[in-house]
Amino acid sequence: MSDLSVSSEKFLSPPQIPKRKLTWDWFAVKHTDPVIAHIETDFWDQEMAPANWLVARLSPAVYVYCEETTEWKIIAKFHVHKTGKDAIYHAEREFTVTQRAWKYLSSDQNYRSVQPMESRKGVLFLEYVEGFTLEDQIAIRRSQPGDLFHSLEAVAKLLSKLHTVSSEKKSETNFGSAVKYAYKVLDNLVEHGVLQNHPSVQNGIKRLIERWNNDQDMWDFRLALNHGDATSSNFIFPMGGGVIAIDWERSEFADPTADLGRLMAEVTHAINQHGGDFSEGHIYAQQLREAYCRFLPKNWDRKALLHRVQFYEAISTLRIARNGWLSRKDRLALVLQAFALLSR
Repeated sequence: MSDLSVSSEKFLSPPQIPKRKLTWDWFAVKHTDPVIAHIETDFWDQEMAPANWLVARLSPAVYVYCEETTEWKIIAKFHVHKTGKDAIYHAEREFTVTQRAWKYLSSDQNYRSVQPMESRKGVLFLEYVEGFTLEDQIAIRRSQPGDLFHSLEAVAKLLSKLHTVSSEKKSETNFGSAVKYAYKVLDNLVEHGVLQNHPSVQNGIKRLIERWNNDQDMWDFRLALNHGDATSSNFIFPMGGGVIAIDWERSEFADPTADLGRLMAEVTHAINQHGGDFSEGHIYAQQLREAYCRFLPKNWDRKALLHRVQFYEAISTLRIARNGWLSRKDRLALVLQAFALLSR
């Protein structure tokens, strides 16, 4: 739980918005608000003085501020609601990792990260990016034939570029942390999820994870900068084209197939949630994978990559099955999907 009793002088705080209101309702904010005062001092670069300010909540931690006359916008992510007294540390860390991603990808404005502006008093300020998310593109795929394929291709190009330009020496230890996480997800499904009364499935998945752990090919890869949270809501397609990745909070150097496998699982699940099924989701996930491989350098071992990505797709599918808001039927289907992936 966040410590919300921390000093208001130490941290910048979000505006008070009625709890009954949902996201994207605009509210007026006074110029005397500390966040507005900071925005006007450090970020406002228009010749005219700002008039009225509006704010809307995108999530409990993320708000968008808008100058009413020009419609200029900026994002503020308040870490105090996530990490309490450690908000400054976490905001600065996210600024640093986002800045790192920005530097790796800034050579091509069509395939890049969101631009970090500043970390101040527990708040991360980011450029505002307007457009559809990949989740949106999945939801409207049937009314816009062909668009989803191009969107997946754009995301694949961004990820392949990130992984290629940041590729480092081979790792001999990092797969151990992935296996540890896999067991953690499984334990959660047993203790709080759909596997409480299915010991045979639990033991079967445990044996499969151990088999992957003993696979030497899983330990042989080059480290690369990963997004770390490659979900369908973290890629935005601006109106002018291209794709921008947001929310780099979990970014780290790891096996690049972890990003690809995570997104493949997320795409399959999103298709299933938006009027499709696992078969249709699998088709789009394979298109994503094939596009990713096309953009890789020729000296990358695609066979080894495709082998490793199965594990990460499976574990990410299990991770999605933890979501309590899904029906029991859907969660069990996800577990079986993961079981099939691990069994290959």
